Amino acid sequence: EPAHPVDYDDEVYKTAAQIDELNLPITNPVRLRVYFPTDLPAGEKRPLIVLVHGGYFIWGNYLDFDGFAKSLAQKGFIAATVGYRLCRRGDCEIAKLTNNPCNVSWTNSFMPSAYVAAVDVNDGIRWLQERADDYHIDPEKIAVAGHSAGAFTALNVAFLDQTEIQTVLPTAGTWPDYMAETLDPVDGIRACIPMSGAVFNLDWMEQAEVIGEKIAVGIVHGTNDGVVHYGESVAVPCCQTYSAIVYGGCEIASRVEELGGNFYLLTGEGFGHDIGESPWFDSIAEQVPAFVVKTVLCEQSIEKQSVVTRATPLPMCPNNVPNLPPAPVCEVASVTPGIPVPVEEIPGVQSVEAISLLVFPTISDGQIQVKTLLPEANGVWRVSVFGTDGRLVRQIELELQDSAMLDLSELPPGVYSLFFQSKKDGKSGALRIVKGE
Repeated sequence: EPAHPVDYDDEVYKTAAQIDELNLPITNPVRLRVYFPTDLPAGEKRPLIVLVHGGYFIWGNYLDFDGFAKSLAQKGFIAATVGYRLCRRGDCEIAKLTNNPCNVSWTNSFMPSAYVAAVDVNDGIRWLQERADDYHIDPEKIAVAGHSAGAFTALNVAFLDQTEIQTVLPTAGTWPDYMAETLDPVDGIRACIPMSGAVFNLDWMEQAEVIGEKIAVGIVHGTNDGVVHYGESVAVPCCQTYSAIVYGGCEIASRVEELGGNFYLLTGEGFGHDIGESPWFDSIAEQVPAFVVKTVLCEQSIEKQSVVTRATPLPMCPNNVPNLPPAPVCEVASVTPGIPVPVEEIPGVQSVEAISLLVFPTISDGQIQVKTLLPEANGVWRVSVFGTDGRLVRQIELELQDSAMLDLSELPPGVYSLFFQSKKDGKSGALRIVKGE
């Protein structure tokens, strides 16, 4: 089945003070790019996946994830690459010039820049939510993902508040001018996907967030990452210049498990900090949208770990200096295959009969009858239609009062999976249909 045709808008979503020591009124425009399918029916809403680039808060560009964002939109999501202000302080500029970040001040540059990035990305998401109707965005179904510094930022957007950050940055929200904006977390975050990232404090991830706000956490991390360690470690262990402790993918998954939340740890055994290498990225490109469909769209539970193994493990640090041991595969959950695609094939999903619906015919021209078998099945059902590649092609709200017609006649011929979920009690079920000419 062909991919959705897509288009994009590229916008300045805010202008704010530059991160420097100059105390001059220098401002930076901050941009985002949003990709969206152009063939969605009027009024149809889709989950938004926000992608945040890495680069130690000194390198990188909001277009670093441009290709990934476009591919997600072709699968039927709305996808945005959201930029943030980069550090322009002296130590950051020297690090950029020498391509060596090991002497960037943790207290004066890294942490303030991490705060600013969280403020900016929150504002970028809010800008998109305010224009939800323009881009077919469901403002209550947002996943925020990022790599490296972008992963730190994704975690901060999902879990950090002003009180928490002020325990380590007392002037955050007041001074200097680039930190004067307060952290104003957005509503609607339903998934956080850190890739090769870490959290500053595990206690900032709270049960009220992972359970109360239903924030699922999908973690991507390599065991041989010497930039951001897979477990608990000093920051940037290859540098050997920092004493601050951060908590990587295994620790994050363990924390979510402890809180009783939904998590999926995709471990790259033998892989390092970079996520662009095949087959590592191939698995990420498949599993990230599958995770969003399962947890954000279908609101299903997950406690899972899968492993992709590199044939020849990478050294933790360039040229193996210093010679650091790789982390063991996390023991947070037994290792099982990745999330199946299409997602509804996951064991445990109820059959359609079990949720008291009768759906027929399963081979048709697209006109499908849905009948309730019991009175309690009446109400509004969300029907998600997936292609054989797992791509979401339609999402429909179907009001059932004994029976209703589901019209899929505009879809190309082929095999489709229908996922039914009750908006009344959350019960769900799935089946496959064949749509003929």
